[in-house]
Amino acid sequence: MRIGEDKPSLLVVDDEKYICGIIVEALASENYETVAMSDPAEALAYIENNPVDLVLTDLVMGEFSGIQVLESTLTHHEDAAVILMTAHPTVQTAISVLKKGAFDFLIKPFKLELLRATIRRGLSHQRIVRENLHLRGQVEFLKVAGTAGAEVDIDEFLSMVVRSCRKEMSACAAGLIEVNPKTNEIVRRACEAEHESLHAVVLDESTLEHFNFTKSSKPIISSEPIEEGGMQMSRIYISQPIFSRRKLHGVINLLIKARFDRLTQGQINVLNILANSAAATMTNFALYQDLRQSYLQAIRGLAQAIEARDEYTAGHTDRVSRLAESIARELGWSEKSIEALAMGCTLHDIGKIAIPDSVLNKPGKLTEEEHKLMLDHPNLGLNIIQGIDLFRPAEPYIVSHHEAYDGSGYPLGLAGEDIPIEGRLLSVADTFDAIVTDRPYRKGADLDVAVSELIKYKGKQFDPDLVEVFLDLIADGKIDLKTLYDREFDLSVVNEIRATETAPA
Repeated sequence: MRIGEDKPSLLVVDDEKYICGIIVEALASENYETVAMSDPAEALAYIENNPVDLVLTDLVMGEFSGIQVLESTLTHHEDAAVILMTAHPTVQTAISVLKKGAFDFLIKPFKLELLRATIRRGLSHQRIVRENLHLRGQVEFLKVAGTAGAEVDIDEFLSMVVRSCRKEMSACAAGLIEVNPKTNEIVRRACEAEHESLHAVVLDESTLEHFNFTKSSKPIISSEPIEEGGMQMSRIYISQPIFSRRKLHGVINLLIKARFDRLTQGQINVLNILANSAAATMTNFALYQDLRQSYLQAIRGLAQAIEARDEYTAGHTDRVSRLAESIARELGWSEKSIEALAMGCTLHDIGKIAIPDSVLNKPGKLTEEEHKLMLDHPNLGLNIIQGIDLFRPAEPYIVSHHEAYDGSGYPLGLAGEDIPIEGRLLSVADTFDAIVTDRPYRKGADLDVAVSELIKYKGKQFDPDLVEVFLDLIADGKIDLKTLYDREFDLSVVNEIRATETAPA
């Protein structure tokens, strides 16, 4: 496997052999692989079957034309530079060949230094075109990547990397394997291929072994000749390691079927850019997850602190979270929304941490001032978490779980769908748990009492649709109430009470 820009391939085509000889001799001191041919038909076959960076061709060669060479070259090597030569120039001819894609036009006889300078410009132009094509793709990729910011979904981001790799490398399959740098266990995979049968090829875990004992970011490239559709092709396999801070985080594997056994340096550079982008995202995501885990532990600590202070709510947070999650999953919420729900349910009563014990656990009736303080616990909770970006998804749960569907709730008096769905959902779960949970001063109510209460106040305190979804889940046994409350419930009462509600007077 060769990297094409190490030594450019030049083809000289002229039906006069002595001209071919002069040009080859003139270019001998340059770092080119130069092939000269005086048979245009042979040259056309060569162009079709070999990599070419620049072609220098005569315009008129008996029954053949340099236009044929130009068109064949651009068909098989779209970024190649073609320079035409003629001893009989006209303005119309020059315009014509340039319009067809020729890089330049030389008039015989020409000085050899002019020839060398023109070839250098042609190869320089070709390199710029190649780099621009690859960099344009990277600019678009980085624009999309940049918009993701801190809220990036790593699975989608790595899928973007795979798609970009496949596109920029013209691969028939691309796969990415991420590993935990501490344990070498596979964390996730991403793949895109023309056919599903190629997934196993680019997700081959054994490719990771090549990089376990090296810190080199250079890819491993291999190729083999194959025949496809009666045409000789090359099957190129690339494994690009993903390193961050000298630790292996994974590998990008590519399968390319190409006409020629060749890659450009620009392609290798692009692959390295994409691997570095993946490495940065993996590292940042791991750091984010560590930070998030620390915050979640802090959240649980806060929730436990609240429950330790409020003798009436031991275990309440966990039960409400489970009930609310059942409703959310039935509604088809995404996993990201479910994660936010768990946080919101855990923190929904965090404002009570600012309520004095004398008020929070007062056995008798609260004074008007004490009652106002209790009603303000959603706002107190919001003040506690404001400024912590990680807790932002919990805000609608904290501030709106005591709003009522008819607008009679607090703290904002919102009504209907003006109340965030998070608050409406939590309100149903929160109230159900409060009714059926044992308290020091009473045993938890039976299921019929809780169901009757939800039905009685749907459209008033509760979102009617969410109440129905919740009752369906209970009636169908999709919520394990026995485990949650450590007692048996007669689920048949749910539909019995609902039938009574809908029966004609």
